[in-house]
Amino acid sequence: MSNTGKIVTGAALLIFGSVWALEITNVINISFKGWWTIFIIIPCLISVLSSKHKAMPLVGLGTGVLLLLSTRGIIDWNDFWKYIICMTAIIWGIMLLFYRKSLPGSSSPDKKTFKEVKEINQDGRIIRQINTSFGKQLYDFSGQRFEGATVETSFGFVGLDLRNADILDGAIIDIKCSFGGMEIRVDKNIIVKHAIETSFAGLEYNDLPHPAENAKTVYIKGECAFGGIEIK
Repeated sequence: MSNTGKIVTGAALLIFGSVWALEITNVINISFKGWWTIFIIIPCLISVLSSKHKAMPLVGLGTGVLLLLSTRGIIDWNDFWKYIICMTAIIWGIMLLFYRKSLPGSSSPDKKTFKEVKEINQDGRIIRQINTSFGKQLYDFSGQRFEGATVETSFGFVGLDLRNADILDGAIIDIKCSFGGMEIRVDKNIIVKHAIETSFAGLEYNDLPHPAENAKTVYIKGECAFGGIEIK
């Protein structure tokens, strides 16, 4: 966020909190129903105009407008979440199609970068934890020990490159993907067994025709909705 965006957002929050406190204590009475949504709409609008990464500000702006419409009875509160999902899907689709460079974390599809991720010890294994939303992250585990991972993405893309990695036989990758995509690359001598539940999603993987007797196995499980997973 730019300095201007921080100043505007800070001022908006300060005014919002002060005015609401005065209204709660009956010091003032504001007759405009849904007035508080302005303090969501204005900072998000400024962020849309000034920020390079427009996806999240656009979602915030749309959410503020929907809240205003709901408080004024134009939109039924029972349908509010449906509008949020539709709006977010449309914004993310437009960003992916036309403004990929403005997405946070976006980079060249061929560029592989390893980023430090959280790790947990699970049954004696070091499990990597990856969580990406509204962006693209590429992880290269070449030359590193890989014992398993949990990967979550929503409205984003995650790429795991396990080629040339020291993979533990029986490593498990637990995934959860919604409105996004994943790409998992493994060496040609690795057996991949998957149990992925899909809903309005695609899954692409070709099994090894004749795996070697000592070939290592990687298990991939989880679910994918409104997205796609490609295992190469």
